[in-house]
Amino acid sequence: MTDSFPISAWRQTWLRIVSPLGEAWAVHPAEEGKMEGEFPYESPIHVITAWNPESTKLTCSENGDRHRRLQIQLQGLGEEIWEGTGSAIDGQWAEEGFARVGTSLESSLAIGCQWKQDSIWEWSTNGLAAIECISGVRHQWGWVLAALPSRQPFDDLEGMIRHQ
Repeated sequence: MTDSFPISAWRQTWLRIVSPLGEAWAVHPAEEGKMEGEFPYESPIHVITAWNPESTKLTCSENGDRHRRLQIQLQGLGEEIWEGTGSAIDGQWAEEGFARVGTSLESSLAIGCQWKQDSIWEWSTNGLAAIECISGVRHQWGWVLAALPSRQPFDDLEGMIRHQ
């Protein structure tokens, strides 16, 4: 572990994942080895964002532009667009992103590096991990799953994203 990465903040993050069909889940780190709920897919889900590169807070407009460009990039790869939004438990930090299903960890890390992200998330039957993009160092926990009401991706009904 490196001291420069916000590991304690990652441990307090929860993810909101919404499929194009409106299936929605909230996932939060738990004690290692504890998986509470049913993992919905066979392959891991990777959550990646283009917001706030190198943990430098950008304006809402700048983050929105980066988000749209990442969306275009993922669509160019032929991917379905899933929501993968992360939020600090206290609501002070949130980033819209995308959940990638059926893709390799290596490709998700490469995209994370391209967008200058400190880490990406990986949710699987084995745990919930924040994986540092440059080093590949994995910080893994268990997870707790809560179902969210079915809705369209990026509707933000839970009010996670505060546009300032």
